Amino acid sequence: MRVLITMITFAITGYSMLSGAQAACTGSNGRGWGTGNGAGQFEMTAADKTCRMSFQGVINEAAKTRIPATQVTITRAPASGKIAVTKSGLIYTPNKGFQGSDTFCTNNTTPKVPGITLSGCVTVTVR
Repeated sequence: MRVLITMITFAITGYSMLSGAQAACTGSNGRGWGTGNGAGQFEMTAADKTCRMSFQGVINEAAKTRIPATQVTITRAPASGKIAVTKSGLIYTPNKGFQGSDTFCTNNTTPKVPGITLSGCVTVTVR
């Protein structure tokens, strides 16, 4: 019985730590992506392992919808970390021990809206 309780506690604690790390990365993709001047800002702590960001989105004003631009080209890699493109967005992982600001830039497109490219840069500050 004691082993079972320990395992459940460990699983719950591990889940909480994962959720807390994901929630600690805050910020926004910002504005200006449609004009090529996108400017996103995110913050995370050094204890956080990653910063998860959603895809930039093409906004259809008439329909009031947002279509994620999931085809991403990194045009400027971060100097002090790595970027991964996943099915749900971008993940920034700082280099071990890095603290400060790191910037990367992207071009984003979607086959659902041909001919539109969203571009700009995102700065992630690691505290």
